[in-house]
Amino acid sequence: MLVADMDMLELQEQFIGALLDAVPEPWERIEVQYENFAWSDDRSEIYVANRFLAGEKADVDLSLEAIEALAALQAHPPEGQGEPWTWLTFTINATGEYHFDYRYGVPPLIAREMAAQ
Repeated sequence: MLVADMDMLELQEQFIGALLDAVPEPWERIEVQYENFAWSDDRSEIYVANRFLAGEKADVDLSLEAIEALAALQAHPPEGQGEPWTWLTFTINATGEYHFDYRYGVPPLIAREMAAQ
């Protein structure tokens, strides 16, 4: 299926599948913060991903498929939104409950990058 033919829910499911394929088990919770923002002539794409187990936190490397799914998701603004989000936080727990939180404006990690320039 072409990305252009996918709706937002399908793109979210594509991201979740790619994420879970890349994260070693076991885990209790996974958190991802993804930022993709353009300013002036620059564009930055940054993410932080972690898995949690028994109070321990470990970094997670997102697969290319997961990053591509997030970029495709950003190209499809949530219903009723006229502009694409600039960053999101995503959480999933071991029971399968998940939450996408779409945010707008200058993302916090990229804001630090911009201030350093």
